[in-house]
Amino acid sequence: MLDPTLYGLLTQIENDEIVLPAMQRPFVWKEDRIYRLIDSLLRGFPIGAVMLWRTQTVQRFRRLPRDVDVEVPQVFTFETSEERSNKYLVLDGQQRLTSLYAAFKGTYNHKQLYVDVLSGDSEDKDPGNEYFDGRFLSHSQAIELSEKPNGRRRHFLPIQTLISINPVHAASSAHKKALELKLTPEETERITDIYIRCATILGNSKSLQVITVDEDPSNQTPIEEVLEIFVRINSGGLVLLKSDLLMSLLDLKWNDIQPELQDLVREINASKPFGFTRDDVLKSLLLAEGAETRFDRLVVNRKQVEELAESLPSHMPSVRRAWLMLGCILTDNCRIYSERFFRGGHNALLPFVLYLSENEMLSNEDRRRVVIGVYVAIMSGIFGGAEARMGSFTKKHVSGADGFPLRQLTQLVKRNYGIESLDDLLRRHLDLALNIAHGGITLDRNPEELQRDHIFPRSKLEKAGYPYETVNHYANFHFLRGHDNLNKLDKDPHLWFKNPGKKLPPYTDRDLEERLLTWKDLEPGNFEKMLRDRGQRIRKKAEVILGLPEEQITDFFEKELGDREIEQSDALDRE
Repeated sequence: MLDPTLYGLLTQIENDEIVLPAMQRPFVWKEDRIYRLIDSLLRGFPIGAVMLWRTQTVQRFRRLPRDVDVEVPQVFTFETSEERSNKYLVLDGQQRLTSLYAAFKGTYNHKQLYVDVLSGDSEDKDPGNEYFDGRFLSHSQAIELSEKPNGRRRHFLPIQTLISINPVHAASSAHKKALELKLTPEETERITDIYIRCATILGNSKSLQVITVDEDPSNQTPIEEVLEIFVRINSGGLVLLKSDLLMSLLDLKWNDIQPELQDLVREINASKPFGFTRDDVLKSLLLAEGAETRFDRLVVNRKQVEELAESLPSHMPSVRRAWLMLGCILTDNCRIYSERFFRGGHNALLPFVLYLSENEMLSNEDRRRVVIGVYVAIMSGIFGGAEARMGSFTKKHVSGADGFPLRQLTQLVKRNYGIESLDDLLRRHLDLALNIAHGGITLDRNPEELQRDHIFPRSKLEKAGYPYETVNHYANFHFLRGHDNLNKLDKDPHLWFKNPGKKLPPYTDRDLEERLLTWKDLEPGNFEKMLRDRGQRIRKKAEVILGLPEEQITDFFEKELGDREIEQSDALDRE
């Protein structure tokens, strides 16, 4: 029977009776959130609710962490419950329960929670601030803080010691400590109060509301509805966590799926400036199997998921190789060094992962087609937010292809967005167009923080009557540092580049060369000529990166597919 007191909950966590289901994601709370949680408890505030699912069915689970170490990547170790084991799986409240355990029984970054037993005074404090001073400290840090009060006197003791005091003896223990520390009557009153609060805190069953699902074993909720409960309480009813449901269902048959995917994600992101995710890898495995990639559609068919759990592991070696190869192509050939360029997420990359998983060796020509395809897919946004389109294109044109289907991709882009040339493509994605201009942006080695702005001021061009498309042409933009942009205003470029602001160095010939600019381009009256000349330079730079002349790149958009092929492709896009 569940004990809803804090003491009961922590004991049941310690005994592995309250555990985490496979769908739960990592612990993410920082120290300050835990401090506020403990302050709320000591002040007698309610701290929310947890939802536990009592189940006697076989489930994959992991233990709540006893000691939180944010410096070490979280690698999950899963176990399988026995039939009728009566585990309580945490559907909601993982962060609170893990924090409470770290504070009262465990550690956070190898440190225990200490409380200043002379804190708690509300005088001169805003109710939104902590009254009680709790911190994760080493023993030596606690002594140092206690000996150097820095104003008001302080004395830090481990909260684990304070909660172990018998509530009956809490007041006398506090008075004994007060005599030892030679406290004033006011300080003695304060330490007595906090001793009593700490000694009684774990016996409280009202501070944390405990909601149970299926406490009555005679009336069991179907697994699909339990999983839906989890999604709704964690995402407001949205489908944002459907991948967690899918992972939990797959985990019942493929027991090591989560640690294997975690290891793979760490490997493909190692030494690369990207943040590929578990969901990206899972989708690529589904594509390799020829399955649906929309998680919300998959989770409604448990039998299909069980079959996938049997077949997906066989694709791990080829998918791993494909992601590693794609990472090298993105940096070495595409010269993309930042997550900021993947507008619309990583969906655009999945067709290429499948292709590389099926083609271990690439000829120079095929590698070039992949590079061009990556730029076409990302710059056009053809697959951003269009899971069905990405899936149907990949299944129809990529799976089993002898060479990457660049012509089919460019024709899809042309039909949907009217893109017919390299120039049209560059207009679709300013950041990537400027990345090409730089030959791969490495400015300040921190492309995430760079801003972009017009070279010739927009306000003056609009006042002069230039149309929107001309004012905002990619050739009239450049990357600049944030502090430079603060001072830009509407100063003419021939003046601004030489004096970008107070205490800021002028732009050098090398700075302009990196932007494919010349001082002559910036002279008054040269706006239209600058657009033509710099636009041509950017397209020439694109030729170097993409490996083909502009005319041949544009030619891919001009070659039409047959009517029947178009009709079939459009039908697949609508699925």
